[in-house]
Amino acid sequence: MEEKRKSPRIEKVLVAQYSHEADSISRWDSTTIKNISAEGILLNTNKNFEKDQLLILRFKLPFDPSHWLKAKGKVVESSQLKTRVEFVDLDEEQKKIIHEYVTWFVKNNPLGAR
Repeated sequence: MEEKRKSPRIEKVLVAQYSHEADSISRWDSTTIKNISAEGILLNTNKNFEKDQLLILRFKLPFDPSHWLKAKGKVVESSQLKTRVEFVDLDEEQKKIIHEYVTWFVKNNPLGAR
C-alpha cells in the first residue's frame, strides 16, 4: 500500500476532547489520541462519524500540558469507534506547535514513528 502521508505520524497516547461542530461547543467528549501527525489525528470516539463531518478538537501536548491546543478537523474515516481526522484551518502557530512536537518525538523515540 502506498504511503499517502506528507509528514511523519507518531504512535503516542494523548489526552483530547472533541465536540461535534453542529452541537453546542459547551459539550465536550473526553478521549485519547492514538496517533498524531502535522496533518491530523486518529482518536477513540464514543460513536462513528460520517465522512467529512467537522469536529472541534482540543488536546494537550507534553510540551505545554497546562494548555489545550484547539483545532478544527474533518472526518476522513470512522469505524469501530476509531476516527481519523484531518486538520483544517490550522493557523501557523498551531502548525508549528504540532510539527515541533512530532519532530521532537521522532528524534527522541524513532521506534514510535511511522
